[in-house]
Amino acid sequence: MTKLKFASAFTGISGFELGMREYIEPTVMIEWDKHCQVVLNRHYPAIPKRGDISDVTGKEVGKIDGYIGGFPCGDTSIGKADRQGLAGPRSGYFSEFARLIAETQRILDETRPRWVVIENPVGLLSSPGVSRADGVDRTGWDMAAVVRALEDLGYGWAYRVVDGRYLGTPQKRERVIVVGHRGGDPRPAWEVLADEGPGQGPARPRVESRQRGPRARRGPEADGTLIWRKAARARASLAAGGYETWRPAEYANTLAGSDGGGPARQQHILLQDGRLRTFTPLEWERLQGFPDGWTEGLPDSARFRLLGNAMHVGMAQWLGRRIAAVHHALPQIETHLTGGAA
Repeated sequence: MTKLKFASAFTGISGFELGMREYIEPTVMIEWDKHCQVVLNRHYPAIPKRGDISDVTGKEVGKIDGYIGGFPCGDTSIGKADRQGLAGPRSGYFSEFARLIAETQRILDETRPRWVVIENPVGLLSSPGVSRADGVDRTGWDMAAVVRALEDLGYGWAYRVVDGRYLGTPQKRERVIVVGHRGGDPRPAWEVLADEGPGQGPARPRVESRQRGPRARRGPEADGTLIWRKAARARASLAAGGYETWRPAEYANTLAGSDGGGPARQQHILLQDGRLRTFTPLEWERLQGFPDGWTEGLPDSARFRLLGNAMHVGMAQWLGRRIAAVHHALPQIETHLTGGAA
């Protein structure tokens, strides 16, 4: 099967590209973070790199089949106390993402990208919420802005919440996946995200990586270590008598870039040989589906941040397989959707 050519925006440490490597070939990686660039240059020395997406033009991207990217989530995440949504200084970069798609469409004309894939935490569905400034409830406005931008660019779209727990590693990692397909009809996009098999409801996605094998559940518990995860935040500071509850679990809490470091910050601990300890960067790599040592050579603080912000590799693998299958079956799918009309 011929690999699809995709441009990668907000590449991070290449969770998308690593998971989709059997199905896509990245033509360019757009990432401004210096630590991410170290990782990308080590693992993808031959692929062109670009910095700030604001400075990238469609002409630099070349002839492609689509885009993949998870625009910065710092202002849409549920974990942010006073999130500003897409108006914020980090997540507002989505406007540059949309600009790049539109510019590529204009320059490439008939070879416009057929697919757009966007990933973000589930907080995008409710962001920005109720404003502390004026009390207005703007729940869901940011998600509406994202899909409206896709429609304005001529894409039909579908979205789904997918969880990394069921895609190869024991980490609760719910993410919104938005797929856009050029032409306005949303059904090809939903063919990518829909459950496998006729008549199924919104069940957990089935993927090969859940089966026993080289990539099966590569979590810290593989050697008998037990995960304990934080169940509730302290209602008062620990110094003032507050407390946090911990419970044994089959999976870790969602890894976040702000959680790395000592016990006061991490949302999970391990019980190993009768002793409690926090996760190491190597264990974060495994929980995100990366090969051991993918981010080695960087300070631990940077490794925690990059891994917490990364795309889950198993999720990308599931998505890449389905995009490739739908893309190569599009003539038959489009004939089915139009009832055989030309």
